[in-house]
Amino acid sequence: MGSLSLAVVFLAAAIIQGCQADSVQYDDLDRLYYGDGAPACHHFKPESPDAIVIRYWLYTNNNKYSPQELDRYDASSITNSNFQSSRDTKFIIHGYTDEYTSSWFQSMKNALVDKNTNVIMVDWEEGAARVNYAQSRANTRVVGQDIGKLIEVLNSKGASYSSMHIIGHSLGAHTAGYAGESRSGIGRLTGLDPAGAEFTGYDSECTIDKSDATFVDNIHTDGELTGAGLLDQLGHQDFYPNGGESQPGCEGTSITAACDHMRAVYLFTESIYSSCNFSPTMKCTNWSSYPNCNSCGTCPEMGYGALQSKGEGAYYLTTDDGSPYCN
Repeated sequence: MGSLSLAVVFLAAAIIQGCQADSVQYDDLDRLYYGDGAPACHHFKPESPDAIVIRYWLYTNNNKYSPQELDRYDASSITNSNFQSSRDTKFIIHGYTDEYTSSWFQSMKNALVDKNTNVIMVDWEEGAARVNYAQSRANTRVVGQDIGKLIEVLNSKGASYSSMHIIGHSLGAHTAGYAGESRSGIGRLTGLDPAGAEFTGYDSECTIDKSDATFVDNIHTDGELTGAGLLDQLGHQDFYPNGGESQPGCEGTSITAACDHMRAVYLFTESIYSSCNFSPTMKCTNWSSYPNCNSCGTCPEMGYGALQSKGEGAYYLTTDDGSPYCN
């Protein structure tokens, strides 16, 4: 998303096009513009936080398997929890028709808790399960802003914005982008196979992008034409394991697309353990130039250990077809 206020951008577009965008504002969130006069990606009206049912579940090494619910309207839910402002905080956001209790996200949570961090699972299962995908896609804007408001409360309790790392899969990746856009200074966003439907080819106000946080990295695993992800280069560092379109071990299965799409989650989780290192071998100007790229030299590591100081660009590497995926 761009750095200008979305309200200003949307109103300007409406004036130029000779029509007024519709808008809605929920509680203390920013006004959201949609429909004619708004960017094409925002054609659907987002639902309210109550309709989406947004909840936050905190895990730490003191309550690794028993979450504590955080309520951004009730500061005591934070002060009475195991949240420690001196630690890094990791948000995990699930995608379309998924839920935070899924085994793959619980595995990621457990690995992050072992790193001595606060882990907050974002639960928006209700709003992510609409039969009409466009409705769930629109709801990401509200969820993102709501996360931003929670981060604001955490900041008031002593946690720095720079200590916040938001990790999102599929629709959750773009939700992370909206959260980062709503609060300047967020330390890092990680997109795990960002959703492609209604995002591919759109401008930065529609997608996760490198203006949304100090550091934005993405892992693309299902960007083929019929895939659930996209190949667009969106962050400071975009990683394309096995070319980013499909993944070894997924071909010929009954759920090939889901296998490819979820592989980004498994790769990131595996990268949290220092024993598994994903080191790219090629750096390209952009994804479309693959495989005619240059040798990497000292490329950034893909996944948990990615460092912005190692450079920006599109990076390529190969992985194995099963765990451990690093080779």
